[in-house]
Amino acid sequence: QDPFCLFQVGNVVKRTKVDPGGGVYPIWDDQVNIPVAPGIHQMRAQIFDKDTNPNNLMGEAIIDLTKVLREKEHDGYFPLHYRGRQNCGDIYLELTFYTAVSFFFFFFFFFFFRNLYSISLY
Repeated sequence: QDPFCLFQVGNVVKRTKVDPGGGVYPIWDDQVNIPVAPGIHQMRAQIFDKDTNPNNLMGEAIIDLTKVLREKEHDGYFPLHYRGRQNCGDIYLELTFYTAVSFFFFFFFFFFFRNLYSISLY
């Protein structure tokens, strides 16, 4: 598997580089800057294999941004789900909030995920 992560905040969509051969334990060690409009408090993270074809979806999460907006940093594991199944692995995100000169804000992400298909590994 050659996974990458797609992030959506409001109408803005950004993606990581692909981790060739990363399988279910990729390490992207990548940075993604995403502008966040006022009033937006959630981010969608989706992990795909090779391309964004829905059949290649490996897992996804809705990340609540309230804590990072308030505390300026929030690092941790966030649970993934897959087609209605909960606890299909985790994605580790290091979130940092920066106020920009304009009304946009930026987040910086460094990530990897683990145990993405923990159910199917057995």
